[in-house]
Amino acid sequence: MKQISNRKMLWVIVLFLPIGHIKSQITSLQQAESFYRSEALESQPALQHHPWWVTLGAGPAFVGKTFALNAGMVYSYQFDRSLISARILGVTNNNPTVQKIDASSPIYKMADYGILYGPMWQTAYGIISLGAGIGIVRAAYETSVDSRTNSSISVPIEAQWFWRITPYAGLGVYAYASFNFEQQISGLLVSVQLGAW
Repeated sequence: MKQISNRKMLWVIVLFLPIGHIKSQITSLQQAESFYRSEALESQPALQHHPWWVTLGAGPAFVGKTFALNAGMVYSYQFDRSLISARILGVTNNNPTVQKIDASSPIYKMADYGILYGPMWQTAYGIISLGAGIGIVRAAYETSVDSRTNSSISVPIEAQWFWRITPYAGLGVYAYASFNFEQQISGLLVSVQLGAW
């Protein structure tokens, strides 16, 4: 009787020890697999979303020290924490306010074209960005006796702040300046921002 029970015990030990060992090996393999899978996922580059938008606006400006009005369009493209912008601005002092102050003042009509690059900071509600670059200014001067047109290379700068109202639209302010050999231009665009982010 004791021999039978000893044999049974021996068989139980022989059967269950390898099963326990196999289970522990399987658990170790599963843990290793999940670790390597997570490492592989972390090493993969994250899919990046590249927002873009168009800014349309108008507002006050200065041509040199002369008050003017301006309107413009800016196309912006974001990648990582940087922003590339391409802008077209039109500035003129040909308005009733300036002509009443000094009727003899030359009429300035300026067009500013620029490509800018700079850092940006993004929140859940909007963006703030700064930029500088290179551009071209075309200037037309009109007086009572003559008119002339000149072009100049410029160094444009910008600062943007926009509040996002919807996933595709925002409101904000675009401030800019253009340093060139004709007339320094600066101004603000009270703007609507349309795009995807």
